[in-house]
Amino acid sequence: MHRFAVVLPLAPMQVGERYAVRNWPLHITVAPVFSTDATAAMLAARMAEVASAHGAIHVVVGESELFGPRHDTPASVVDSPAVRVLHDALLDALAPLGASFDSPHYAGEGFRPHITTTTRGAAEEGARLRLTQLALVDMEPGPGPGRPQVVAVAPLL
Repeated sequence: MHRFAVVLPLAPMQVGERYAVRNWPLHITVAPVFSTDATAAMLAARMAEVASAHGAIHVVVGESELFGPRHDTPASVVDSPAVRVLHDALLDALAPLGASFDSPHYAGEGFRPHITTTTRGAAEEGARLRLTQLALVDMEPGPGPGRPQVVAVAPLL
């Protein structure tokens, strides 16, 4: 089994980029970390199918809250029906590939779209964003500088 996530980056990501978790570019996670025996190519194809059925997503950044198991991680809430629809579509697309979520209570009904604050900064409350890309991130890419690694991207047009 291998672990992946799918994110909506605030600024486009490039295949091959690697990031330490604390230094991720700002993003909304739309498919939280999951394990699967499916290959990155299979996952990328499913992600591209979902992306092709969705246009760019417009959101407004909401208030900051504390997230995480200890409620100590600052994040800005993004209350967006379009992000929820995209999340549900990704869950449906990943199910036949045996996706098993690390934290299933954050998927489906428990999904709360948000932008986690990282060392790169925080989303500004009230900011209007146009999100135009999905990125498939390999959470365990093997040796090399930085982790995780972007292994595929798909446009939301």
